[in-house]
Amino acid sequence: MLGKRIAALRKEKGLSQYELADRLGFSRGKLANYEQGTREPDYETLIKIADFFDVSTDYLLRGKDKSSNIITDDAKKVLNDPETFLAAKDGEVTDEILQAALEIITEQLKERRKSDK
Repeated sequence: MLGKRIAALRKEKGLSQYELADRLGFSRGKLANYEQGTREPDYETLIKIADFFDVSTDYLLRGKDKSSNIITDDAKKVLNDPETFLAAKDGEVTDEILQAALEIITEQLKERRKSDK
């Protein structure tokens, strides 16, 4: 499944195996092995592929949550709205505020994992 997802993403971008391998910094043969499922990428390579296509590693591995952009524009809007936080401070914690907070925490954990490698 991982190989099929990589191949599909590559084709969506209109890239050949040679072009993608060159952009990622490895051989076409290595990429072909990933796409055919005869070889699996290490963690660093998996992250590099996910970052290149702007998808989550979870999407590459399991086909879920294609977006790597965890903090949505709506969440940013909520977080930058002082009235929303004043309302939350007064005890009016809405689902929108909780979702925005969860997205921020998730993004921070993701960044921490990247910096630990």
